[in-house]
Amino acid sequence: SGMSTLKVDTLQTTGGAGLYPARAWLNYNQVVVGITNSANVSSVTDVAAGQFTVSFTNAFTANTYCAGSVGFKSVGSAYVRDIYMDGDDTQSTSSSQVRSESTNGSNPSDVESNKISWTL
Repeated sequence: SGMSTLKVDTLQTTGGAGLYPARAWLNYNQVVVGITNSANVSSVTDVAAGQFTVSFTNAFTANTYCAGSVGFKSVGSAYVRDIYMDGDDTQSTSSSQVRSESTNGSNPSDVESNKISWTL
């Protein structure tokens, strides 16, 4: 059977509270440079060590979105990797610049597994 599409402008619980699903999400490996899985992400561009730009398939209506992320500590590594958006980087409705660094002195470093979602 065919696939159905549900189109809505606002999602709410039965009690009327708003629901805010991710508008885009990404699981990205900077070390081997590849998208593991994603939604509403057209591409990822490696900018420098610990820095990459995510391009969205469908642009956001504003660049004031919120990005939530999870850092990854490799097996056997002593340090966690932080993933964040830098206030000095330009965020646009069609792309988001993301940075990562090691917790051992804030050194920019590539991360094996970046898990990020964007909501507006």
